Amino acid sequence: MKPDVRTLKTSKQIAHELNVSTRTVSRMVAKGMLPVQKGGCGGRTSPLQIDRADLAKLVKKA
Repeated sequence: MKPDVRTLKTSKQIAHELNVSTRTVSRMVAKGMLPVQKGGCGGRTSPLQIDRADLAKLVKKA
């Protein structure tokens, strides 16, 4: 099965798209600034998932 190319699945990918560090992504998630969902079972260490369209909207606001 092909992975969805419209979804970023790790904080590293999200950080690369935003041109920030992974720590900054973690802080943005904690503050509710990024509309992410938890992948997998949804636990503390589960990968983050965000749609590229949602990320583009966030970048346009800034």
